[in-house]
Amino acid sequence: MVIKRNRNFKIVKKSQTIDSMGNYMRPTDPLSLSLPKGINVDTTPIKRSKLPIIFIIGGPGSGKRTITTHVAEKYGFERIISTDIIRNEVSKRSDKAYALARYLSRGQLVPEDVLVELIAIRMLENIHKKKGFFISGFPRDKKQGKVFDKEIRKPDLVILLHVRNSVMTDREMAKSVKATERVSVTFDYIKNRIKDYHRRNKSILRHYRKVLVIIDAEPEIMVVVENACAVIDNFLKKSFGESYVSMPSTSK
Repeated sequence: MVIKRNRNFKIVKKSQTIDSMGNYMRPTDPLSLSLPKGINVDTTPIKRSKLPIIFIIGGPGSGKRTITTHVAEKYGFERIISTDIIRNEVSKRSDKAYALARYLSRGQLVPEDVLVELIAIRMLENIHKKKGFFISGFPRDKKQGKVFDKEIRKPDLVILLHVRNSVMTDREMAKSVKATERVSVTFDYIKNRIKDYHRRNKSILRHYRKVLVIIDAEPEIMVVVENACAVIDNFLKKSFGESYVSMPSTSK
């Protein structure tokens, strides 16, 4: 007897589920169930504000934190570093903090709704104090960027700090030794981080290509800062006029 295979029949593994249409469904991460869905703050003031929003992105060892610190001080902008606001939330020891800590320990990206909400809260706290916002290390993938665009608004400028893989590797290895006086991370670990960065970054660059400016971040740090300032000055003058660049912030 010959048994004909039914092409409509699907073998479902224990870890898989299918919907009413017979399509495979991605399993729900139990951690995500403990986190709020959507943005639970009113971002209308930011949407209506004309304060410039500038993303500063780049791979491991590109100098994002240092450069963001310098330019934020120069222009009177609020400095928002994505990893810092996540760690600050984790330190609160709430159920939400516990879930975020688990994401970090797994090396996974924090859900985009949660991260964008944390950024929005920080922006709202400073909307009447600062002249604009530098957001460093964000977005980490296209999904985070799209949620930000929808819930807050699109960035006015995206600066990519470009560094070759070999330079990123050398800088990260040196940073590891400086922090612990020994090599605390492996070459493969750094290599995988860089690979993951490039994989996620391609879609980000396509998404923001109309407002993207690429800066060579391999020279001495203050040279990179000067080049970044030249780009920012040019953007601010075109968008807000000459007076905006020299206008003092309302609060430090």
